[in-house]
Amino acid sequence: MRQEERMRQQGLLAVMENKKLYIEDVADRLPPNITAEDSLDILRSCVDMWVRQHLLLRLAEENLSSRQKDVSALLEDYRRSLLVYRYEQEYVERVDTVISEHECESFYNENRQHLTLSRPVARVLLIKLRKNSPYLNRIRKIYTSSRPEDITELEDLCRQAALKFDYYGNRWLTMDELAKDLPARKGGYEDMAARGKSIEVVDDIYVHLVSIRDFLERGAIAPLEYEYGNIKTMILNRRKDSMIQSLEQRMLQEAVEKNIVKIYFIN
Repeated sequence: MRQEERMRQQGLLAVMENKKLYIEDVADRLPPNITAEDSLDILRSCVDMWVRQHLLLRLAEENLSSRQKDVSALLEDYRRSLLVYRYEQEYVERVDTVISEHECESFYNENRQHLTLSRPVARVLLIKLRKNSPYLNRIRKIYTSSRPEDITELEDLCRQAALKFDYYGNRWLTMDELAKDLPARKGGYEDMAARGKSIEVVDDIYVHLVSIRDFLERGAIAPLEYEYGNIKTMILNRRKDSMIQSLEQRMLQEAVEKNIVKIYFIN
């Protein structure tokens, strides 16, 4: 049996000096249910990359000085940083994750000037009706009203006729989120929402009525409700940073007291 055929049967893909690349070394890059042709393309790419990397490595070893090739200090520094990072991540898993509404409100009030909107948001009511609905004209007249009696009538009519009647839990929506429930429109709906208190979009079958209850332009101070999730994340990150700082301070103090560490100040 020829040597080349024997190597293939052993799963050997490439050889360079004393280095060998086997198919098992790149098996995790082959997705399941892949075609034979695609599998060969991926293997060719893996072999090409492996050969290039080792040729570049040989070139570097031949041309760099001994001092330049000494990366032991860099590797040790990386090892230290990685171990410290992993320990810190495990340590901060003990952080208290319960955050009260009062804490969120206090954080918001202290930092609201920095919490500005990168895109417009709105609180809306969306109603979707068939174009031939007998209730359409009446709903059109009252769907932007804030009068209690009109709101009650609107809810009664929409229960009977609307295919969609949604306040979105009174939460703030981006225009992209709102656009998901409306017919596609070039440029989106930001300009229409900014211009008035309502949007009406008609297609071949449906009428979409949007009542803009509140609207905030990009650059405005973000509402607390909109930033609630981000605020919780920022508070948790502060707690984690505080835990790490306390750990480092306590660790240093104990090490000095136990004479593990000696610090000499040079004046």
